[in-house]
Amino acid sequence: MGKLTGYLIGVAIAALALPAAAQAAARTVYMGPPPASQKSLDPTGSDVNAFFPTTTSVHKGDTVSFVAAGLHSLDMPATGQPLPLFSPTTRTVSLLDAAGLPFWFNGQPELAFSRGLLPPRFGRTVTKGPTRILSGVPFQIKPKPLKIRFPKAGNFKYFCNLHPGMVGTVKVRAKTTPVPSTKAVALQVKKQVASALSIAKTLVGRTAVPADSVSVGAEGAQGVSYFGMLPQNLTVAAGTTVRFFMPRRSSEEHTATFGPGDVDDPASFLGGLARSLEQPVTDPRSLYPSEQPGTPPAAMSPALHGDGFWTSGAMDDVAPSPLPLSGELTFNEPGTYPYVCLIHPAMKATVTVQ
Repeated sequence: MGKLTGYLIGVAIAALALPAAAQAAARTVYMGPPPASQKSLDPTGSDVNAFFPTTTSVHKGDTVSFVAAGLHSLDMPATGQPLPLFSPTTRTVSLLDAAGLPFWFNGQPELAFSRGLLPPRFGRTVTKGPTRILSGVPFQIKPKPLKIRFPKAGNFKYFCNLHPGMVGTVKVRAKTTPVPSTKAVALQVKKQVASALSIAKTLVGRTAVPADSVSVGAEGAQGVSYFGMLPQNLTVAAGTTVRFFMPRRSSEEHTATFGPGDVDDPASFLGGLARSLEQPVTDPRSLYPSEQPGTPPAAMSPALHGDGFWTSGAMDDVAPSPLPLSGELTFNEPGTYPYVCLIHPAMKATVTVQ
């Protein structure tokens, strides 16, 4: 601690001796774990919904370069909260299931990405002013950074529209006020990555799941999220009602979805639902629960909705979000039933009924 403090004091003295123009700098903030750390996280099955570093201190006139390291966005409002990921449109749903029956959510509004989140706006350089700055959702591969110049002093909070609780701050200081050096910031990011990796390594083992239940993902501190079902393969007796639930304080949204087709094939039923989540207007069956909230659990069978379709709908644990925290499904017929998360198609699991 003493050496680091001495180093920062030395940097501050040196900075004061430099002309103002020489102090202008471009800091980097990674939206998600820095790419170099991803290999160490991959074996854990987890990712981190956090900005690296979470807090960035710069001088007036400096530029911060926001790098998309994963599916994250940047929303820097003038005041208040981030835009929701999805918003209702003026159109209403009118759909029949495979059995020719209307879904309960007919008459409800269609949902689309909130205005401003599509198309993405990475690759720009903008100046922080009184209006909201949005990067949009980076569906393209390796988008160029979004660069923001800060001409005025102050604290500027920003969010990720996709992951509740993913928050960062840029602190803009007068040119005479010392800020951490590039080396000190790199050390801060390194420690943040190490801490997240330590959490990720133990997250699955310390996530308790009640009997006849599935935790759709797992959540640790500092935005660490496990992308898998726990347990991945659940075995139950015939007649069991299984509860699919979101972990507490999750920074993610997930679904538990049964149905025909391969989620990796966009031409199939499940694949089409997953693909619609990348389109300006989503298929309502991707986000709404297939069964009306407040009704008894449906019974899984090939005849459910005419093709064995059931979904929890999009779930989260964010107040006061209208999304459900869980969904229940009864399994009466022996067999093995595969299911997926439409939002994260790599999350695949089974329920085996004996």
